[in-house]
Amino acid sequence: MGYIVFSHSLVTLSTSSSTSILAAPFSFLFSGQFSSFPFLLIHSLLRSKSLNVLKPVRDSINQNSEYFTEENTITIDWEDQEDIEDIGSPWEGAVIYRRNPSITHLEYCTTLERLGLGKLSSDISKTRASVMGLRVTRAVKDYPNGTPVQISIDVTRKKQKMRLDGIIKTVITLGCNRCGEPAAEGIFSNFSLLLSEEPIEEPEIIDIGATFEEGFKSFYGSNPEVGEDDDDASIDWDDRLYFPPEEKEIDISKHIRDMVHLEITINAVCDSRCKGICLKCGTNLNTSSCNCSEEVKEKGYGPLGNLGKQIQQKLS
Repeated sequence: MGYIVFSHSLVTLSTSSSTSILAAPFSFLFSGQFSSFPFLLIHSLLRSKSLNVLKPVRDSINQNSEYFTEENTITIDWEDQEDIEDIGSPWEGAVIYRRNPSITHLEYCTTLERLGLGKLSSDISKTRASVMGLRVTRAVKDYPNGTPVQISIDVTRKKQKMRLDGIIKTVITLGCNRCGEPAAEGIFSNFSLLLSEEPIEEPEIIDIGATFEEGFKSFYGSNPEVGEDDDDASIDWDDRLYFPPEEKEIDISKHIRDMVHLEITINAVCDSRCKGICLKCGTNLNTSSCNCSEEVKEKGYGPLGNLGKQIQQKLS
């Protein structure tokens, strides 16, 4: 049984005895049982040795066939990838929570560069962070001259669980939506993490068709102890981490980085008085002017265009 492969530039017909290639602008794939018309048409073209269009193709295949030998073939065994050294992520270890029953509030400080977000850091973001009162503390050893990221966390301890509720404060550099110049965007983002001493098992089916009150009653029944954890149900499964009792610390850097990523927007503005750019020549109107004439077209309202004037005439 043969098959035909249609790519953007080639049509390949492969049978048990021979393989031929014909140039054609198709992008389809037929395998197994395909229609007889295109198969017979292409098959007849390939079998016809009198066609000059196929001669350069056959010659090219014959000349290059020597390169497709076992000696020139590279075999990749993907099972051997275990030997590749894992260099880790650049943000690992930036923010680490250490277990301490006597502490209910924590303050962390890091930088955008330490979180692997150096592209969002610039002199503009550093200046705005300084105006907002954000400073890089002395505890930050890596990238002490970067844009500061301050994290405040409140710790709530429950039975075999710990909940971390925090806020992230920093400044990122984005492109101005009006002129395209760098713009500083302040970030105040809330987050919640649930650290469980038991392995996290995400349910296969999540019922979101009921209200919170009805859902908890039907799922938990009348158990008052479970009802105390109703607030934790709003935490996403990706924000629930396994933190066994024998472990003393856990890295939450990735979640902090993800929260900063979610604050990237296309609505950043460098200044509320930004004039933007000329839509015709692209000149930045904040720094210079252009001679492009602005054509102001009157808004037409169709058959109701003069209705306002007619009503005013009748009322007068």
